Amino acid sequence: MDDLQKQNLEKVKKLVQSAKRVCILTGAGVSAESGIATFRGYSEETGESLWSKYDPQQLASIDGFLQDPEMVWQWYQWRREVNQDKQPNPAHIAIAQWQKRAKQSGQQDVTLVTQNVDGLHQKAGSDPKQYSVIGSLIELHGNIWQNHCLQCSKEHLEDVTGVQQVPKCQSCGGQIRPSVVWFGEVLDQNKWQAAETAAYCCDLFLSIGTSSQVYPAAGLMMLAKSQGAKIVEINPEPTQNSVVDYQIKGKAGEFFPQIVNN
Repeated sequence: MDDLQKQNLEKVKKLVQSAKRVCILTGAGVSAESGIATFRGYSEETGESLWSKYDPQQLASIDGFLQDPEMVWQWYQWRREVNQDKQPNPAHIAIAQWQKRAKQSGQQDVTLVTQNVDGLHQKAGSDPKQYSVIGSLIELHGNIWQNHCLQCSKEHLEDVTGVQQVPKCQSCGGQIRPSVVWFGEVLDQNKWQAAETAAYCCDLFLSIGTSSQVYPAAGLMMLAKSQGAKIVEINPEPTQNSVVDYQIKGKAGEFFPQIVNN
């Protein structure tokens, strides 16, 4: 670790200790440290890209689902099977523990906004149930382990493990789909508004394992900066984002616990 990295680490630790309202944005890099392939990345299980055999628009869009629902459903079932044994890494755990401590002390609000759909933040202990309240977990792009009816939007709670044909909704007979945001779909407005509120109100914004260059999520950093928040980035490959105040080059699982558990 060079001197600048050490200096940044110490400054960020002090920011974490003094902050009153924190907004954390996590991306695929955090999940990758748990062995989950990035969106178009390499899969350790198959030795190939998750997208290598199919057009992404077929597998992750409403048009693709309407055209071939069985193929899309089965692909998501494969993804679930591949990822079912993956566990939270030290970054997931440190974030969840920080949120718990903050809630118990009442001295900080720590809101987590994630672009990931793998559910590992939940598994680590972050709470998504009250996403309209600052201090919880906001899953912007949904959760791959959840399903709902395409027609009536009712949540489908039945176990779908091993189910290779698209299930039918017991209420309306519609097709069941994964509860993730597909290409061409808009984000859940309640979740997005909660994320914007967290970014707008924070005095410290942490971007972890994400390039923060994909909108609309990337706009959260800009929103936080516009209100005077300090911006910290933790990433193996730091971005060239001019609004970042402190960059820590490295894996989130290595550095984030050092920052919050001091």
